[in-house]
Amino acid sequence: MFEKILLPIDFSQQSIMMLDCVAELRQFGAETVIIVHVLPPKGRLSENQRKTAEELVNKLKERGFEAMFKVVHGNPVDEILALAEKEEVTLIVMASSGKGRAQEFFVGSTSFGVVRRTSKPMLIDKFEVIEKDGSKKIKPACTMLFRTALVPIDFSRCTYTVIDVLHHLAKRGLRKIVLFHVIESTKYSVSSDKRFDEVKKRLEELESDLSSAGFEVITHVHFGTPAYNILEATREFDASLIIIGASGKSFLKGLALGSTSEEVIRKASVPLLVVRC
Repeated sequence: MFEKILLPIDFSQQSIMMLDCVAELRQFGAETVIIVHVLPPKGRLSENQRKTAEELVNKLKERGFEAMFKVVHGNPVDEILALAEKEEVTLIVMASSGKGRAQEFFVGSTSFGVVRRTSKPMLIDKFEVIEKDGSKKIKPACTMLFRTALVPIDFSRCTYTVIDVLHHLAKRGLRKIVLFHVIESTKYSVSSDKRFDEVKKRLEELESDLSSAGFEVITHVHFGTPAYNILEATREFDASLIIIGASGKSFLKGLALGSTSEEVIRKASVPLLVVRC
């Protein structure tokens, strides 16, 4: 599913560092990378930008990729979406923010506009700013990206699309996953044994399926608020990646974009693989 990748860059440090994320996808079947930069209608590349783009293409070729650089003009979100469709890419890889705004994760960004509207799977990285000895450094991108994946499960049709993706990733080297379900406190009582038993049974069925594919599977059920619990589970299980399904205007069943899904994307401290379904 990662054979042909679109990598939009704005020449910020974060967007250029996404090259490391792409490099990690080589073992997962990535073959071709299209780097794209969107300029205003009458904009032109600077000489430094042109040299940087050539260097990025050469680095990818040295790592075994077929790579190219494209420049388009117009609205960044519209142009990225149009090129993704035209080139029939199978994955879009983007930084969560650029232009030096390392702490500003998602809302209002080009990345957020793309993830809301694209029909393609999308990998988004987050960049932690580390302060040491009075200076600020950006933590390297996508470090051990597929070490442990947290997979929020809501048992909608999206769940089973995500399961298909996990089977694909198992063939390429992903080994440890955490299947995570939140029983919503606004819909059920903490003493609702019937709901807990139902969820446990369905998670055990998924665990059996994925264990047979070679995964080390952990299943976990929390009671509470979905977004908060998903973010807490990321830390609890030391997840290196969140794999989440997205259907229409909702990432999680029954929850409109702008509530749970937006909060997870905006506040997650690790990369996200958003799977359209």
